[in-house]
Amino acid sequence: MNHPMVLLYNLNNEKGAKIRRMCLPLGLRARLVETAEYGLTLNELVEGTAPETPWAGETFPDEMLLLVNCPGPLLDRFLQGFRRNKIPPVALKAVLTPTNGTWNSLALREELAKEREAIRQGQAAHQKDSEG
Repeated sequence: MNHPMVLLYNLNNEKGAKIRRMCLPLGLRARLVETAEYGLTLNELVEGTAPETPWAGETFPDEMLLLVNCPGPLLDRFLQGFRRNKIPPVALKAVLTPTNGTWNSLALREELAKEREAIRQGQAAHQKDSEG
């Protein structure tokens, strides 16, 4: 059950197809997450649990990647593949952890968006300091 895998959100398009093709030689299983599955926990998504009822709550348009069982070297090759294949980066990326495995897709996206915002503000604050 510990296959390396990547879950793709909002990438049912040409970019997603490129990412999926890039995963094949890496032995990385790629799977598109449907909005109907947003209510499942990340652990359930990885296990392939089907939702009892399709998710009817809020959704999000952001592209997002969740990497599962990816040892460091594989993760590096995956991320290098974006540059090598000239695929634009996906801003929201996470690795499955014991903590976030119990979250659903929306909670993960919210957390990643918050982190990204904090980094952006940190950089902005840092730039202000160095301009002074």
